[in-house]
Parts: sequence; C-alpha cells; structure tokens
Amino acid sequence: MVDIRHQLIPLEANLIEQTAYGPKYMIRGSLTGPNSKVLRVVTIWMTEEAPGKTKFITLYPDKQ
Repeated sequence: MVDIRHQLIPLEANLIEQTAYGPKYMIRGSLTGPNSKVLRVVTIWMTEEAPGKTKFITLYPDKQ
C-alpha cells in the first residue's frame, strides 16, 4: 500500500462518480515493483462524506 500511495497519489485524480457516500476518483499511472518491472494500473479512491477520509477501493491493470 505504501508504494501505491507514493507512486500514484501525486498524480492527477479524475472524478468519475458522485455516490450517496461521497465522490469516487480514478488515478491512472504506473507502479514500479521491487524487480523494476513497470505495470500500468488504474486505481479507484473514494472520499467518504461523513469522516472526510479518502480510502483506496481497488486497483486493476490499465488496458489502454
């Protein structure tokens, strides 16, 4: 999770949906593993309205 935060959080987040619980964002980027392999990924995040905290939802390979 630390690598995801360090490598992807500085990138641009795009609002993809406003839910009843809060806005969902998508961040596209690349993760570099300990073996130096690079994987293009899409991550989804949500900022919950009540506590105001942003949470990681999912990650999947970027097919674009």
